[in-house]
Amino acid sequence: MRGEDPERGSIDNIAFEGTPGTRVLIDQTDAEVIPLPHPTSSPDDPLNWGFRRKYTAQTLVLAWVFMLAAATLSTAVTYGPVIVELGASTMYLNVGAALSLLMLGICNLAFNPLALKFGRRHVYILSAIITAVSQVVIATCHTKATFIGGRILTGIGAAPFEQLPALSVDDQFFIHHRGFGLSLYTLALTMGSFLGPTATGFVVSSMGWRWVYWFYAIFIFAIAVLMFFGLEETGFPRHIHSGGNETEPHPPKTYWQKLKLMTPIPSSVSFWRTATNPFRLLADPIIWWCGIMYGFGVAWLTVMAVESTTIFTVYKFSPSSLGLTNLAPMIGAIFVVWVGGAGTDRFMVWKARKNGGIMEPETRLYSVFLAGPMMGAGLILYGVGAAHDVHWAGPIIGMGMIGSALPIAAEVSLGYVSESYPSLAGEATAAVISIRNVVGCGMTFAIAPWIQHNGLQNTFIAVGFLAFAVFYSGGLFIWKGKTFRRIGAKRYYAIVALKD
Repeated sequence: MRGEDPERGSIDNIAFEGTPGTRVLIDQTDAEVIPLPHPTSSPDDPLNWGFRRKYTAQTLVLAWVFMLAAATLSTAVTYGPVIVELGASTMYLNVGAALSLLMLGICNLAFNPLALKFGRRHVYILSAIITAVSQVVIATCHTKATFIGGRILTGIGAAPFEQLPALSVDDQFFIHHRGFGLSLYTLALTMGSFLGPTATGFVVSSMGWRWVYWFYAIFIFAIAVLMFFGLEETGFPRHIHSGGNETEPHPPKTYWQKLKLMTPIPSSVSFWRTATNPFRLLADPIIWWCGIMYGFGVAWLTVMAVESTTIFTVYKFSPSSLGLTNLAPMIGAIFVVWVGGAGTDRFMVWKARKNGGIMEPETRLYSVFLAGPMMGAGLILYGVGAAHDVHWAGPIIGMGMIGSALPIAAEVSLGYVSESYPSLAGEATAAVISIRNVVGCGMTFAIAPWIQHNGLQNTFIAVGFLAFAVFYSGGLFIWKGKTFRRIGAKRYYAIVALKD
C-alpha cells in the first residue's frame, strides 16, 4: 500500500507491484473493466456527470481550443501584406513566431499551478481574455515591433491550450476512455490549426490582414463570455470524498455556485512547490521522450506553416489559395485522429485482457509506428517537391501526410505521460509541453538559416529522416518504459507524498 493519492484518492489497486502507471484494469472474477480512478459518491464528481453536463463543459473547452489554435497558427498567411505595410522580413516575422511558441511553453509553467491549486475554470477564462487582447494589439499595430509584441502576448495568453484540456480530460474520463477524450481535444486542435489559416486567406484577400485579428479578438472574447456563464469547474478534490474521508454527503452545486471563478483545491503543498514539481520530473526519460517527440511533431507543423509563403511563391498562390492549402493537413489529421486516441483505448483493454488484467501505459505507444513514415515521407515530399517545381499537388499531398501524424504525436505523448504519472498528471504534462515548445521554438528559429545554407531539398530530406527517427524511438519505450517507471518510482512517490 502506498497511502493516499492527493488527486485521485486511494491508489490501492492503481499502482501494481509499486510501479507507477501499472494498474489492474480488468477484474479477473467477471472480466469487466475496472473504472479507474474510482468515482466518489458526490454528484459533483466529474466522473459522475451526466451526458449533458459533461459535454457542455467539453464543448466549451473544445471551442476555446479551436479558436486559440487558429489564432496561434494563422499568422503566416498574413505575412505577405504585413511585410509590405510594416517593412518586416520573413525572417523577422519568423522570430516573432518562435518567441510566441517559446511563451506557450514558459507561461504554461505559471498557468499550470494556478489550475492545480485554484481550479481550471478561471485559467480558461483568463487565457481567453489575454489572447483576445493580444489580437487587438496586432490589429491596431503600426510598427513591426508592436506586431511582434502582440505575437508574444498571444503566446502568453494561449499557453494553457496545449496542456490544460488534457488535465480536464483526466478530470472527466476514466482511464479506458481517456483516449477518446484526447481524440476530441486533438480534433479541435487540428481543426483550428488548419481551418483558421484557411479562413484567414479569404479574409486577407477580401478585407485586409488587420481584419483577421479583429475577427479573432471578437470570437475569442465571445468564448470567454460563454465560458463565464457556462463552463463548470472540473477540478475536484477527490481525496476529500474518497476512502472514507467524506464526512457527510454534499448537495449538488447550484447554478450560481458553479459560476464561482476560483475553486481552491485543498492541499498542504505550497504554490511554489506546485509550480516547481514539473522540474523535479525532468530526471525521468519518459518526460523527455514525450516532450521531444511531441516537440518535433509540432515543430514540423510550424515549419510547414511559416515556410508556406516561401514554398508556394513558386506556384504564385494568392493569400486565399495559400489558406486553402491547409485543408490538406486537416483532412489527413481527421483520417487518423482516432488511431492515436480512441483507438488506443480499445487496444489497451485488449492488451490488459491478454496480460492477466494488468494494463501498462506503453500500450498507448504503438501508433507512433504509423506516424513516423507518414511524417517523414510527407516532409520530404513537401520540401523536395517544391525545390524541383513539381506540380503543386505534390507539396499539398506532403502537407496532408504531415498533418496526419500530428494528432498521433499529441495523443500519444499526453496519454502516455498522464498514465505513467497518474498522481502527477498536471505536473507531468506541463513538463512535457515546456520541452515541446522549446524544441518547436528552436526549430522555428533554425529552419530559415538551415534552408539558406543547405537548400530546400537537402533541408527537408534531413528533417524527414529526423522525424522518422524520433517517432520510431518510441520502440525503446515499448521495450524499456516499464523499467524507466520502476527506476523512477521512489522519486515519484516522494513527490506524491509531498502533495498529500
